[in-house]
Amino acid sequence: MATTIRLEKDGYMKDAFVGYSYTTAFFNSFVPAARQDLKSFLFMGGIYFLNAFISNFYNIYVQRNFVQYKYGALISFFSLIISWVIAFFYNKYYTQKMLADGWKPLKDDEYSNILLKKYNYFEYTDSELISDERAKEILDEVKKTEKKKALMFVVAAIIQIFLYCYL
Repeated sequence: MATTIRLEKDGYMKDAFVGYSYTTAFFNSFVPAARQDLKSFLFMGGIYFLNAFISNFYNIYVQRNFVQYKYGALISFFSLIISWVIAFFYNKYYTQKMLADGWKPLKDDEYSNILLKKYNYFEYTDSELISDERAKEILDEVKKTEKKKALMFVVAAIIQIFLYCYL
């Protein structure tokens, strides 16, 4: 659900993303799998596998030793926070990796160029970016859609926290 930009390399076009990765926050390591990013898939999958191991180990420990189940919700909530934090960095990492591999925005695609400059993937001066009226329109449109996405994310996050704490 991040802002999509188009990059091309050797005649092939591929989507890259800027901004917060809402899909990564909710779907975890499935996002790098869908983007065919094996290194990130293994890293995120390892984090979630470790978290699942700790959570299940705790559940087994509680059942075998007949102790009070106190920290299960805390462990689940911690995994939720980890996925939200990873979502802050994944799109930036993915797009920077693509740019380093030689992917470039289309020359006539001002939308992608403006967003790459705004999100600090390319060097620019403020007067260069804001002097154009079209750039202002694009940035205002992106800010508006990102605010809507953030509101939807907050609502979904509250529901998710509620489910973790009360079920």
